[in-house]
Amino acid sequence: MTLRTFVSALGVILALLLTAVAVPIAWVDQNIVKEEGFVRLAGGLGNDPEFQSRLAAAAVGTFEASVELPGPIQSLAADALRSAASGMQSWSDYPQAWEETVRNSHRLNFGAVNQSEETAATTALVLDISPLVRLIRDHFAEATRIRIDVPAESLVSLGEPSHRQLVERVAAFAPLWWVAALGALISLLLALVAARRRSLVLVLLGLGGLALAALWTAGADLAGGVVGNLSSANGVAELFKQEFLTAAKTGFGEWILIAAVASGAVFVAGVIGSVVSGRRGSRSASS
Repeated sequence: MTLRTFVSALGVILALLLTAVAVPIAWVDQNIVKEEGFVRLAGGLGNDPEFQSRLAAAAVGTFEASVELPGPIQSLAADALRSAASGMQSWSDYPQAWEETVRNSHRLNFGAVNQSEETAATTALVLDISPLVRLIRDHFAEATRIRIDVPAESLVSLGEPSHRQLVERVAAFAPLWWVAALGALISLLLALVAARRRSLVLVLLGLGGLALAALWTAGADLAGGVVGNLSSANGVAELFKQEFLTAAKTGFGEWILIAAVASGAVFVAGVIGSVVSGRRGSRSASS
């Protein structure tokens, strides 16, 4: 094996190893650590009927626990709150309240805002449903003509202290995905420059990319199973976790599909290049 061949093979191996790390970390950074990506990913959870029902019940329960209603209007309030628990998702302002819930929760869990004493006192992940509680307050005021103050934050615990520690580590390291991506790019360029047959490098990269797609798929299933088995604080937290995991696997699956298609194209290009260069070699030999 010549030095050029060794360097090219080493470049291919490093490019694939670094890509194996860079792609999933980049997905996590773009879709979980970054607020807009998280809102886009979690926003659809508010459309799940079972989750909506549990979430509405939790918001109604928080509203009832946070206010003291005079006796004469308790029966009227009960009707209004039952209506909220069963039909909140049909309200025109529900989607905006759910998006605000997701945004607030992301900022609290990822440290993007200064936490209140109530939030700082807990070390678990939280879902801030205060926008939904305020939504109930506003509709309650429309039905009863009574305006009631509600807490600025209404938190539903989503897990245990170890879960928050995991999120903090992810938030610290995920934005560094570009370091691995840059290393993969440099390794790829090194492999191409040093190669005697660049078409062979493309073939190996294409095959390696397809293998990585299979590896990422298996890894996503494994990670989903591990996270799915973690204990949740309550029914709302369990539903949020399961629905979010489903959305995350679907979202990452789209990246895997793109990577697999790109790898297939690189492999085909490498095969075509090998065939063309082989024919040229045969013609030169014949001449």
